[in-house]
Order: sequence, then C-alpha cells, then structure tokens
Amino acid sequence: MLFLVGITGGKSYSVIGSGVDMLCLPHDPESAPADFPTSVFDHRAGKIWGSEYQFTYKNVAVDDTVPCAVCKVRAATSTLMIPAKRSCPLNWTLQYKGVIATGNDKEYASEFVCIDENPEYFEGTRMNNFDGRTLYPISAQCGSLPCPPYKQDQYIACVVCSL
Repeated sequence: MLFLVGITGGKSYSVIGSGVDMLCLPHDPESAPADFPTSVFDHRAGKIWGSEYQFTYKNVAVDDTVPCAVCKVRAATSTLMIPAKRSCPLNWTLQYKGVIATGNDKEYASEFVCIDENPEYFEGTRMNNFDGRTLYPISAQCGSLPCPPYKQDQYIACVVCSL
C-alpha cells in the first residue's frame, strides 16, 4: 500500500557536513512551528537539496530529479535491502529489485540506496542540473572485496524484500 510519494532529498554532493541519509520529502510540505527560532547560531544551518540521477538507464537521464515512495507492506514485520542480490531469501516477498547507487568516490560520504530497475523521474524536471544530491551506480573494486566471486568494475545489484 502506497503511504507517501515525494521527492528524494539529501545533502548536496559538495557539502562536508549535514546528514548523509536520504529522505523522502512530500509534495505538500508544512512549515516549522511559528515560534521556531528565526536565527541559528553562527548562521550555520544544514540544507537539503533534491536528488538527481547521474546516469542514463531505461526511462531516466543524467540530471533527472529522483522521485520516492514509502510503502506500507501488509503483514510484514521486516523489510531489508540486500546488496549484490536479485532475489529474496526463501519465504521473503520481493518488493523490488535494481542497482545500488550513492554519491561518487570524489564526493563527501552519502548513503547507499537501492534504485528500482525501472527508475522514474519527475516531468518538468528533465535533465535540469541543480547539483544537489547526486546518485551514481556503484561498482565492485577487487582487493579486500574478493574477486571472484565479485568482478572488477561490475555494477552491484540489489533487492528489497519483506517478511
């Protein structure tokens, strides 16, 4: 059951601080309380940006804005993203499968997320580069990651499963 549809947001790829996790921001935001402070110590407030794909695949192109959805799964007690897999463990239910993405290795730290193998974008935001939160597919790097079974520079699959 769909619970929330929105815009994927997070810190800008070039920002040292701020949160590293991604957020699903609703299309109908509400303001902070009216009595919330109007100034911040040392004028340093965190900032949140929209997210952009940094690759072209199926329906999406570089700089397309990334939508998000939060779903409620009936009778599920656990939801898990499993990297490097395209199928769920026995008795688990497949929610979706795709590829893992994050910022690139020249950017500041960011969260790993599983992007659906049939990605979407927001109409009207096609290939507009605002350089907010960026998403690149990740690839295997042999060494401390054993090859085989991994392969050098192979993109990493992912699956989201529920139980």
